[in-house]
Amino acid sequence: MMLVNIINLEKIIYSDETDEAVLPGKEGCLTILPHHAPLIALLKKGKIKLRNKGGEKIFEIDEGILEVNPKEVNILVTL
Repeated sequence: MMLVNIINLEKIIYSDETDEAVLPGKEGCLTILPHHAPLIALLKKGKIKLRNKGGEKIFEIDEGILEVNPKEVNILVTL
């Protein structure tokens, strides 16, 4: 499990543990799993899919920035 935070300028949209995050990167689809290498990437319009044993959560975004670090995954977005 990894902590995923989805944040816009106004509030924290989502903050919880998840097993997998699939994101619409500017250069192609990105899949982030626990213990992923540190990464910063630009995101394009599309869907963020967060998956775990309980199911899948989907968030529509216009664009954003992804930051993966050893402690958490931060996704700064505009909706």
